[in-house]
Amino acid sequence: MSQRFTVDGESTSRYSRFNATGTQLTVRLLPPPPDSDPITHFIDSMSDLFEYALRISDVSDMVGVKISNEENMQDKTIGISFRRRDQLSADVI
Repeated sequence: MSQRFTVDGESTSRYSRFNATGTQLTVRLLPPPPDSDPITHFIDSMSDLFEYALRISDVSDMVGVKISNEENMQDKTIGISFRRRDQLSADVI
């Protein structure tokens, strides 16, 4: 299995008001191979990304997702509101 994304940055912040810690990942999805289906590649990429991002979280941790296009700022950002980790999967996208 080949890598489907690269991690461009990772930062962690402490929110004492909420007694919580937040982690932000900045990733870049890689283009699909020439002979593959782009939709299948995207879903597989999101599954791999969720597995990577949630590797050290608890089932009850709250997770949110925001997807934006840094190359074309006119594209609108899409997001998935905060939900428990066990309620988040690539199928949600």
